[in-house]
Amino acid sequence: MKSKIKGRILCAAMLLCGAAIVVSSASAQDSTPPPMPERQQGPGGPGGPGRGGMMDPEHRTHMMKERLGLSDAQATQVKAVLEDERTKSEALRAANPNADRQAMRPQMEAIRKDSEARIDAVLTPDQKAKYDAMRAEQRGRGPGGPPPAGTPPPQTPPQQ
Repeated sequence: MKSKIKGRILCAAMLLCGAAIVVSSASAQDSTPPPMPERQQGPGGPGGPGRGGMMDPEHRTHMMKERLGLSDAQATQVKAVLEDERTKSEALRAANPNADRQAMRPQMEAIRKDSEARIDAVLTPDQKAKYDAMRAEQRGRGPGGPPPAGTPPPQTPPQQ
């Protein structure tokens, strides 16, 4: 009996996932982001030490353009800032290959804050409010942090 119930639950879950994929792929046809480039596996995980698999400037710009409604001119300026941030971060890591992540944190934080200030200067007040909300969401979602707003809580299977 338990086996039949588990089978039905699994089947229903698979159907729901399939429906979500169909809906997702249908809506994704309108605005498909460029394909993600291969990431190099470095000593610090995907993308190299300390990067934690951070998206490249092109993908970050695309995401911001979609979520904030950036104009093409704004997107070009934001991408330049993000590329500069990446260049400075990589140069700092290259200059300190054996440095402790905690030791580099203040310098990395300064690079990030400078980039955020430069991006803020490009945005309209409405876009800046949305961008601030995005940043707050990302800070709260760090390793082990809460999921993004609007994400349903994880489903726990019923115990029998």
